[in-house]
Amino acid sequence: MHHARKSKKKAKPKKKPAKSSSPPAKALRLTFSYDGDKVKLISQQRTEMIVPPSDPVTGFRQQKGFWAEVKSESDKTLYRQVMHNPTRNDAEVFPDPDTPGAGISREPAPQRKGVFVVVVPDTEKGNEVTLSRSAPDETGPESGIRALASKPATEILRFKLKK
Repeated sequence: MHHARKSKKKAKPKKKPAKSSSPPAKALRLTFSYDGDKVKLISQQRTEMIVPPSDPVTGFRQQKGFWAEVKSESDKTLYRQVMHNPTRNDAEVFPDPDTPGAGISREPAPQRKGVFVVVVPDTEKGNEVTLSRSAPDETGPESGIRALASKPATEILRFKLKK
């Protein structure tokens, strides 16, 4: 029997290191819905799964983009996950194949609706979760489609975690 176990380990060398380095952890699966610019939390579900490693939790105040943060009671960022903006109010538009030299462009699509999920660690210190998003610049040379995330991100949603 002992010998059989050893050979099993050798048979699956690819999967073992990944499992031992990041075992499933206590996590919260947060499900959000969005309608245009409005985002709301639909559910908080405790689960066990691998949580993505945190992005830097300091020095990001002027950064642009979209992310979720887990905050402590003293509002300190404990965990941060940068993501593709699920609430983007634009869409890729493919050119007419008969138009020579036309490339894929982005056009406003302001009434997008949908659901997205964020997985964050479920820790004792985690008290609130915030979502932050960059707003497009409404004026100037970067307005319109080029301004998808031209301003530093600002908080768009904050809620208490269920204990």
